[in-house]
Amino acid sequence: MSRSTSKDADRGALIHRETIQLVVLLCVAVAAIFATRAVAANNHNIGVRNAAEWYRRGEQFVAAGRIDEAIDALRRATVRNRENRVYMVALARALALKADYDSARALLLTVRERAPEDAQVNLDLARLAAARQDVTEALRFYHDALYAPWPGDQAEPRRAVRMELIRFLLTHREWGRAESELLAAAADLPDDAAHHGQVGELFAQAGDDRNALLHFQRALRLDPNQSEVLAGAANAAFRLGQYALAQRYLHRVPKELDGVQDIRETVELVLSRDPSAARIGARERRRRLDADLAYAQRRLADCLAQHDSVPSPVVQSTLQTELHAFERRLPASAALDQDTIESGLDLIERVEQDVIASCGPATAVDHALLLIAKAHETGSP
Repeated sequence: MSRSTSKDADRGALIHRETIQLVVLLCVAVAAIFATRAVAANNHNIGVRNAAEWYRRGEQFVAAGRIDEAIDALRRATVRNRENRVYMVALARALALKADYDSARALLLTVRERAPEDAQVNLDLARLAAARQDVTEALRFYHDALYAPWPGDQAEPRRAVRMELIRFLLTHREWGRAESELLAAAADLPDDAAHHGQVGELFAQAGDDRNALLHFQRALRLDPNQSEVLAGAANAAFRLGQYALAQRYLHRVPKELDGVQDIRETVELVLSRDPSAARIGARERRRRLDADLAYAQRRLADCLAQHDSVPSPVVQSTLQTELHAFERRLPASAALDQDTIESGLDLIERVEQDVIASCGPATAVDHALLLIAKAHETGSP
């Protein structure tokens, strides 16, 4: 019995020792794990700090225009912290500055896979596509940027992105798409003079003078003394054939402002020479028609005197005969019926078109007479 007890005691001691050894080994393993983690964390922290330093240097190089050095520094930052999207986007932008669009695009597409609704990443991709003149891709990414979630306080930056898109489309003569974007912009526009003036100018560039004039007029109601907006309103009204309205705006535009002198002269000529204008007496109506016919006759006679005129002088001789015949048919009295005025304007228009085509360049009076005829045809004011 004592021998059995002794064996049990030995076995118990062995188990105890092995248990202690196992516990010690476990403690060592746990300590090793924590030590490894601490080392890894420390290395990671060092890597993160190094990445941040390389990123800081890269941004400084970009600001200094040292793009090659910036690219190298930003690459080092991305290698040391591969999860930081800010560093990757910064590297892509530096590559774009060097016109390495393919590398920049590939990098941004990688970032976009992780964050497809990141407005800034989509905007950068849109700008890259615009730089490569890829209208389809640029439009896609501009829209992705516009319709991504934006913070509530970012309405103005988002609006600026749409304006950027509109200007890009106008540059590429995408008039219809630009107008669609403008209508969307106008629906969400702050009611202030600056925004209405900006949108009015873009509508004018897109060829939509009616909407351009509406926004210019709203801008002027909010701030009546904007020279550029007054000129924009005058030009839009002029192109719409609203010459009296154009004149009212032009009277408020400083004379020294560029780009309005020619239109000012033409508007004055149209309003002073139109025989079909409203609220002028019969005598003035007759005087204007006589003056316009006399001018057309002189222009045609001068053109006939040029031996190299094109088309054939036979056509011009026929027009000259028509002019003489029309003048002979005019009644002696000052009063003219509407049919006579219309016939006179039609004949003057045909003479002017022939003279400009054969013996140009057109004078300010030529332009005015053609605009008068066009306004009469379309019923414009």
